[in-house]
Amino acid sequence: MGRRHSIAARKASWDASKSKSYSMMSKIIQIAAKKWADPKMNPSLELAIQKAKYLWVTRDIVDRAILKWSWQLEWEDLQEMTYEWYWPEWIAIIIKTLTSNTNRTAQNIRLIMNKFWWTLWQTWSVSRLFEEKGIIISNGKKKKENINWKEIDSITPLNNEEFENEILETSANDFSIEEWIAIIHTSKQDFSETKKQIENLNYNIQEADIQYIAKDEITISDLNKQELSNLINALENDEDVDQVYYNLKE
Repeated sequence: MGRRHSIAARKASWDASKSKSYSMMSKIIQIAAKKWADPKMNPSLELAIQKAKYLWVTRDIVDRAILKWSWQLEWEDLQEMTYEWYWPEWIAIIIKTLTSNTNRTAQNIRLIMNKFWWTLWQTWSVSRLFEEKGIIISNGKKKKENINWKEIDSITPLNNEEFENEILETSANDFSIEEWIAIIHTSKQDFSETKKQIENLNYNIQEADIQYIAKDEITISDLNKQELSNLINALENDEDVDQVYYNLKE
């Protein structure tokens, strides 16, 4: 599984900390812009800018992030760091961070994890339990309406039968529908192409990203679920943490 899979949890995550999302998206764009500052020539930057749009990040924040890496504004030497952990019940967790101070980030992560009795493992010992997949979220089809003589964009709620028929014509691997919202899974390799196919079908995309998905999920006691929830909240509140993935079955 990814960081959060239920729609209710995703909504809570989206609403939790707008300022944290803006700050993290600025970091993601800066790192992507290292390769090339033109999104037309840099797929990683193009995806980062699209993610920013899904989170309603303003154009000014996006432009400033790109300018920082092009040396036109004061910039940070940002790095991507990944931490992998195990819990005694074999709950595996992957923490992706973006930071300008790796020592600070490592210390903060260790302090949080030690508080909850987790154990640091060497790289790849945990990630082998996950695979990277594309996740695309859609809430319906786009349409234009004439209201008071003005053309306004709107979203038609998802038609489950129509969606199921159309998604089978794409390169998506799997999908599910929850609360009238579609969650589409793709391989990492087919992610960009599947996203384009869904956009060409005129579906509105709320979120699209590459995530770590657990190959097998684990069930634990309610008490430990609560402790895990407290841990995830503590991690996500850290300014350098971008994503948290784990293999708990919810």
